[in-house]
Amino acid sequence: MTIGLSRRSFLKSAAATGAALSLGVRTTAAQEAARTVNVVGWNSPDHQEILLNAGKELGITVKYDVLPAAWNDVMQKITLWGQSGYDGVDILFADDLIGGLWGMNGWADDLSGLDVSSKVQGDLVDNIAALNSAAGGIYRQFFLLDAEPFYYNKKLVPTAPKTWDEMTTVAQSVTGGDVWGWRPLGGNGHAFNTVLLMLNQAGADLESLSDPETLAALQYMYDWVQTSKITPPSTVNEDNTTVEALAAAGKAAMWWSYGGSLKNVPSIDGSTLSIDDIGVARYPAGPASDIGLGHGWGVLSPNASANKAAAHELLNYLGQPEQVRNLVLKTNAPPPLKSLLANPEIQAKVPLIMANGGWENTIRGAKFREPIVNRRQVTQLWTMIDKLGAYILSGQKSPADAQAWAMSEYQTIKDEA
Repeated sequence: MTIGLSRRSFLKSAAATGAALSLGVRTTAAQEAARTVNVVGWNSPDHQEILLNAGKELGITVKYDVLPAAWNDVMQKITLWGQSGYDGVDILFADDLIGGLWGMNGWADDLSGLDVSSKVQGDLVDNIAALNSAAGGIYRQFFLLDAEPFYYNKKLVPTAPKTWDEMTTVAQSVTGGDVWGWRPLGGNGHAFNTVLLMLNQAGADLESLSDPETLAALQYMYDWVQTSKITPPSTVNEDNTTVEALAAAGKAAMWWSYGGSLKNVPSIDGSTLSIDDIGVARYPAGPASDIGLGHGWGVLSPNASANKAAAHELLNYLGQPEQVRNLVLKTNAPPPLKSLLANPEIQAKVPLIMANGGWENTIRGAKFREPIVNRRQVTQLWTMIDKLGAYILSGQKSPADAQAWAMSEYQTIKDEA
């Protein structure tokens, strides 16, 4: 017997089928969206490749956008994102400043609950463990370490100076023509690091900047350009890329830059220096100490993320020691894990680890930009200290006037907190 459908029954059935299909499409689209992670990071093909490959392993679609090249623009953009609760970023690459800004303002997830966090906690280098403790949580998953060692051209300076005064004397002896004895970081937001290093080594009170030690640090920097003339006036506009290019051209007897400089300088087209021509040392000691400046690179998870579950799954995967190892071998940067620092394969691949008597000697006691990164007003403090450096290196303000300005700015920032 043949059973037929009335027109009304047929239309009802078709409508039901269409609704089911439509619901299935919507469900699939929602599932796909939940398995998509929007990453914002540096313009690094290595970083992008590693993130994309990790996503494929986990069945997660990774979309990678690039941060601005200029540090000033980076800080402005990511501050606005945090303040506005922007939900378009699921994973954000972060150094100490970004990590501190987002963590202390409650814009980033505390990652203490991730399985990988407890797994690697005891393996973290001491500097990172101390930074996490001071912040009161784990607001970043660390991938790489960095330090700003003291570099010198062995062709011009056979042995690294040990003190501030000795560095000035050596720099004066080799300055001439287009060669300058000393090139620090001075432009595009990098003067912040130089000022902070000098303040630390002078033993300055970083809670007020009102003490004689602060003035001594500023005077020392001022003298580089204005008195001893070991640093060119152009330094106020020179960032790490510029400094490294000048070092490669043989125009810097001594310079200060980030950990990648040891690999970067010899690889620049036409470089006059091989890796064996570059000396690595702790920064010459100031009146209080030879303490250095270090920082860590990692990623954070914005608490406004729309795809938190997939983002945390990706972070759990990327934080495994084997994945950190892969990243280190790809980028030639020191790892944040003690076990990997001791790995012979990594030591051979990352020459900075074994330079200067070993990484532990280079990074020993280094400050990770404390206490700036442990304040909610990270952006304001960074801007103030960077501008202080510009005033000093340009000669726009005397050390005494620059200190008075900084004290006033610091108090204003505190009052607005």
